[in-house]
Amino acid sequence: MEDKPDARIDRPERLCDAIVGIIDELEDSDIIDDERASELRSEIYRSIDIPEE
Repeated sequence: MEDKPDARIDRPERLCDAIVGIIDELEDSDIIDDERASELRSEIYRSIDIPEE
C-alpha cells in the first residue's frame, strides 16, 4: 500500500460538528466538566480554522 502524505478532508466543518457532538454528550453525561468541554471545542475549531458556532 502506498503512502499518502497529505490526507484531505473535503468538509472539515462536518468532522468538527461530529466531534463537538461527542464532546457535548460527554459533558451532558458529566464525564467531563463544562470548562474542559469548552476548551476542547475551541481546540477543535481552531485546528481547522473555521468559525465556532
